[in-house]
Amino acid sequence: MNERIKKLRKALELTQQEFADKIGTKRNTVANYETNRNEPSNSVISLICREFCVNEQWLRTGEGEMFISIPSDTLDRLAHEYDLSRRGMAIIEKFLDLKPDIQEAIADYIEKVAATFSNDHFPAASALVPTPTLTVEEEARAEAEEYYRAILAEKEAAAGLSASSDSISGAKLA
Repeated sequence: MNERIKKLRKALELTQQEFADKIGTKRNTVANYETNRNEPSNSVISLICREFCVNEQWLRTGEGEMFISIPSDTLDRLAHEYDLSRRGMAIIEKFLDLKPDIQEAIADYIEKVAATFSNDHFPAASALVPTPTLTVEEEARAEAEEYYRAILAEKEAAAGLSASSDSISGAKLA
C-alpha cells in the first residue's frame, strides 16, 4: 500500500505536506506511510478514498482503477433535475474528473473573472447590462414618487420625527 499512497500523491501533484493537510495529519505520518514504516488505519484509508475520490480496492490491493468515476446515474439525475444539456453534463462530468487542486484552480480563476466584471474593476460592465426603457408616464410617476418621498422625509425631519418606513413605503401615488 505504501507505493500506492505515494503514487496517488504524485498523481494528485501534492507534496507530502499538502497531502497531509488534506487528510488532517502530519507530513511525517504521510512519509511513514510511503516508506512502509506505518500502515494507515481503516479510518485513514476511508478518509483518503473519500477526500481524493480514490477506489478503495485499488488503494488496498492495487486492483482496479486508481480513481472512482462519478456514476452516470447521478449525473443523469442532476441533468433531469436541472434540465442540463449534453454540454452541461459534459462540463460537470469533466470537472468532477479533475484532480481537486485543479478544480480549485478553476474555481479561483472563475472568481477572478467574475470580479473583473464588477463595477469597481470594470466600469464599462454596466454598459453591457441593458437598462429598461420606461415610458414617459412611468418615468414621470417614478420622478413624482421620488419627489414625494424627499418632501415627506423633509417634513418629518422638520417635525422632529424620523422618516417612518411604514408611511413612506406604504404611500403610493395614484
